[in-house]
Amino acid sequence: MQANPKSVESLFNSRMRYIVPMFQRRYVWQESQHWRPLWEDIEEKANFQLGGIISNAHYLGAVIIEGVRPTSPREVMRFIIIDGQQRLTTLQLVFCALRDIARKNDWKTIDRTVTRYLENADQDVMENPDEEILKIWPTMLNRDIFSKIVLAGSRTGIETQFPLITPPRKRKPLPRNNMVDAYLYFSTVIENWITKTSEETAKKPEDCAFLLLQALQQDFNVVEIALSEGDDSQEIFYSLNSQGRPLSQSDLLRSLIFMRAEKDKIDRDKLFDDYWSKFETEFWSTEIKRGGRAYSRLELGLRYFLSAKTGEMVDTRRVNESYQSWISAKPPIYPSLREELADFARHGDAYQLFDDPSLSKLACTDLRRIITDFDVSTALPLILYLKLDAGLNEHQTTECLSIIESFIARRALTCDETKQYNIFFVELVRGLRGLKSEEVKPTLCKLILAGSGTTRRFPNDADVIENVISRPLYSELRTPALRLILERLEVGSRGKKAENAFIAEGLQIEHVMPQKWSTNWQLQDKVIPQVVVDYPAAAPPEFTHLIDAIRGRKIAVQTLGNLTILNQYLNPAASNASFDVKRVEYKNSVLRLNRYFDTKTEWNEQLIAERSQELGKLLCAIWPLPV
Repeated sequence: MQANPKSVESLFNSRMRYIVPMFQRRYVWQESQHWRPLWEDIEEKANFQLGGIISNAHYLGAVIIEGVRPTSPREVMRFIIIDGQQRLTTLQLVFCALRDIARKNDWKTIDRTVTRYLENADQDVMENPDEEILKIWPTMLNRDIFSKIVLAGSRTGIETQFPLITPPRKRKPLPRNNMVDAYLYFSTVIENWITKTSEETAKKPEDCAFLLLQALQQDFNVVEIALSEGDDSQEIFYSLNSQGRPLSQSDLLRSLIFMRAEKDKIDRDKLFDDYWSKFETEFWSTEIKRGGRAYSRLELGLRYFLSAKTGEMVDTRRVNESYQSWISAKPPIYPSLREELADFARHGDAYQLFDDPSLSKLACTDLRRIITDFDVSTALPLILYLKLDAGLNEHQTTECLSIIESFIARRALTCDETKQYNIFFVELVRGLRGLKSEEVKPTLCKLILAGSGTTRRFPNDADVIENVISRPLYSELRTPALRLILERLEVGSRGKKAENAFIAEGLQIEHVMPQKWSTNWQLQDKVIPQVVVDYPAAAPPEFTHLIDAIRGRKIAVQTLGNLTILNQYLNPAASNASFDVKRVEYKNSVLRLNRYFDTKTEWNEQLIAERSQELGKLLCAIWPLPV
């Protein structure tokens, strides 16, 4: 390993290029933390040049590179960037902004000089001129955008290629790529400095721009560390993880995979295109809250993948470490890195099916709706195992997943705790691993029925019916979960002769006896003032004998037997009206749930309990106990 100070000019003036390896993350520098401090340093050095003040060079930090033997005499010499891609890329964007300002003003000397720092000459003798022309060749994640910025030749060209887009009904435009924003930032501050300095000193703008270029050439250095043969670039990369912006678990995973690909001399670009590119999308980078922490979907997906493969709990904060330990087992788990990534991508596709924002449009009978609406993503390791790794046929898979669905739904109806689901579902994976396909379902039944207590019991029919009758489920369940339960009841009440199980989107939960019942719903032939309903303990003497009845009604109103679903037009039309009015409005609904009220002439607590019992029995048939 050799370390030498090197000026910015000498970094980019030779005929050579820096390759950002696939294991590096995308460009992440931002204005407040990175671009502005760098510009303030550049501005200070340019002002020193302007005043003829000699100052020491400003060090920008270390750049660690590893030389690569050329594969052809025509190939431009290349170096792999082990560390420092963020600052090298930013310097290129600074030079690019300065060059384009020079071109706009026809400052040919500055244009020619800066172009040498951005592009390699003699394209006609290059092995691959489309790549080798650029001094920096980023990862696949940034390559296209960076190339367009450098080759556009003007700020106008870049703004045309990367316009600000404001989505419908949004006030703010979508953010541009960081590289585009960096270029535009430096273009603005450089042009403002040149204009301001020219006005204040009466110098020509071109002379001011030349002083700025001199500052960049002469007053900024890096420590270039060149690795020797035998230096472990992967270990050095990890040792630098504590510097600058910390790498995420998904960054570390990417580095692990593509460093291994590099060592095995696998075509990294093809590996990226075939498998990894699908994980470099907004879906996988979006952060999801779990247990008070935010994790990217890729980190969560990797955790579910590992738990499905091992039957062990995995800490999302250390998921990369767990992956390394697992994948380095002997004998190897996969014959090749390609097959490893193919399997991970297969699990990624399955996970995405259960965490897609469009899931609300699916039929209420789809397991994916259960997972999202009941918020039980902790079941995914078990589901992934059953679907992909248990060796089950389609019928066996459906039977096993139905057991999981019944477990989740019944426990929601009894409002049992979910805090140990992450442990329990992974334990089930461990208990099923290695079994023959015909052994999986009976073993799953045995294990899942053996649970006890509020964290693991499988509620029986009596438990479900009792809770449906007595619990105020409207206030205890999440709205999506309760709406799904009502949708399933609608489908279940139709019977096998119904054409399909489709339920229209956007249905709203309706209280048959309204929550604000005081005006139109008498209690024991009395109109109860709303203040008494809200605060029964403070009721005047004439209502004290009704306190228990008021409290009982307030609970009954929130039970399942008093709930139905209506579309957005019927719900406000029914609202707090009397039962006679509501019954007429319900006749506009095509749902079987609302046909129930056609034969009713009144609606009270006893009828609510009777309907709750009927619905509880139907739910037990929809989500049966496993046999």
